Amino acid sequence: MKILEIDYDYYYYPDGITCIKDFIDYANKHYSSFIELKQFETENCVFPYLIKEDTKKVYINIANLNKIQEVEATVLYRFEYNVRLEQIVEMKCTDCIHYNEDIEEDNLEGHRGKISLDGKCSWYQKKDD
Repeated sequence: MKILEIDYDYYYYPDGITCIKDFIDYANKHYSSFIELKQFETENCVFPYLIKEDTKKVYINIANLNKIQEVEATVLYRFEYNVRLEQIVEMKCTDCIHYNEDIEEDNLEGHRGKISLDGKCSWYQKKDD
């Protein structure tokens, strides 16, 4: 799905706007005003995979924006995200030096915000055999 990246944060397009050109046209017409957007919270996920339920309503001052671009993201329900994250953790993380099996219910907590659903993790270091 196409979404907006504005100053390094991610947003749904506003209602009635579906592309970057239309958003820029809207922004230029409403330059000195605030617009309401739904912002993705990224504490529990890694871009380009985002969680549908983890959004908040914000108001953006268009006059203060530095960078706007359209990006491709995969937006999943939290349940779907967790299932996929669990699969990636089992495939990739168990042979990492940072992996600690957690006996509590949420073994995914230490992985949220670190590993992408495509398996990319900047923390990953393979254990010596």
